[in-house]
Amino acid sequence: MSGMSASGGTGQVPYFFLSYARMPMDETTSGDPNRWVYRLFDDLCEELVQMTTLRKKSEAGFLDRKMRLGEQWPDEVSRALATCRVFVPLYSPRYFNSEQCGREWSAIQMRLRAHTSEPPPVIIPIMWIPIEPNSMPDCARLIQFSQEGFWPDYLRHGLYSVAKVSSQRNKFLQATLTLARRISQVAELSPLQEAQDLPRYTTLPNAFDGYRAEQRMKVSVVAPHLGNLPNGRNPYYYGMRPHEWNPYRDEGNHQPLAHQVTEFARRRGIGAEIGPLSIPEDDQGSPDQPGMMLVDPWATDMPDTYEALRQFGGEMTRWFPVVVPWNSRDKETSDAEPRLRRLLGEAIPGGQGQPAVHEIKSLDDLQREMPRMLERAFNRYLRTAQVYPPPGGSGKKPRLMEPGDGDDERRD
Repeated sequence: MSGMSASGGTGQVPYFFLSYARMPMDETTSGDPNRWVYRLFDDLCEELVQMTTLRKKSEAGFLDRKMRLGEQWPDEVSRALATCRVFVPLYSPRYFNSEQCGREWSAIQMRLRAHTSEPPPVIIPIMWIPIEPNSMPDCARLIQFSQEGFWPDYLRHGLYSVAKVSSQRNKFLQATLTLARRISQVAELSPLQEAQDLPRYTTLPNAFDGYRAEQRMKVSVVAPHLGNLPNGRNPYYYGMRPHEWNPYRDEGNHQPLAHQVTEFARRRGIGAEIGPLSIPEDDQGSPDQPGMMLVDPWATDMPDTYEALRQFGGEMTRWFPVVVPWNSRDKETSDAEPRLRRLLGEAIPGGQGQPAVHEIKSLDDLQREMPRMLERAFNRYLRTAQVYPPPGGSGKKPRLMEPGDGDDERRD
């Protein structure tokens, strides 16, 4: 290639560019939700320095740690995209819905098109949060994964599932070592050619434009039905099954509340369905998909339901947004509100200064709050993504780790 390269002739580094969809902070987040990505990046850089002639970690990899809201990349991001030898995307449903990630992908595609011969296999994807191949855009679906060097269920569970559990540390380390070897091999034997000019955010298309990964979630309802109403409760708001409950029913609104919630989610590209939420068997588990729980305050007036909420309600708020509708036009509910609020507080206590439930006052209120409720549902799921004990069990209870724990176990 003629002319001055984007690196300015200083050598083609970094070896790899780690592309990931940043998790936003919310009021339920403890610590930086992206810290496990940072741990993976640091481990990959350390392995590459060990197995190559690179002098320092900054030559091994590049990762942008800042949440950017503008329409331009700083020079260090553009330069890394122009000079990296290997592109490492972290696949997840959020990744393919990220405009920034789509533009990063386009920067690499632009460089691949500059190769006159067969383009080198410089895109090495990592399955971070599981996503089915048929739920990926075409440009990603055409890139093959290799299971070699990973545990058997890697593609089904994702690397994130083992990143934060002490008993799974060996799987994470082995996966990191395998990935570092692949990056090193491609970077040294068939690297991507440098770009002549720095890519600019505004001039690159989003490679995922027009695509939306189908996200799925469950909507569960805790409410009486016509066969088990509390004594004296008006049956007007209920149906034959719990999910037919509509606390805002009137002449112009007969559709059950759960159906209105799922329709709203579907309009936003989320495959929502009504059904029971999966409850993890222990405090180290997590649900198999995002969810939301709609709770009728009158459910606490039913002894069996009240006890079930007391048993599971506190943990439910950790995994799912719990939404409690109130209707000031329902005089019966307004009269009983002090008692129902007390029962709700006993059955679903809050924690760590956070409200136990999210209250809505009307259908208009629900429409305004739904985008935030959906965001919370997916954030909580990703924050508590499943972890998997080794086959047969180790006899030790899995321990959630913070990045930096177990560093003395990194090497024999």
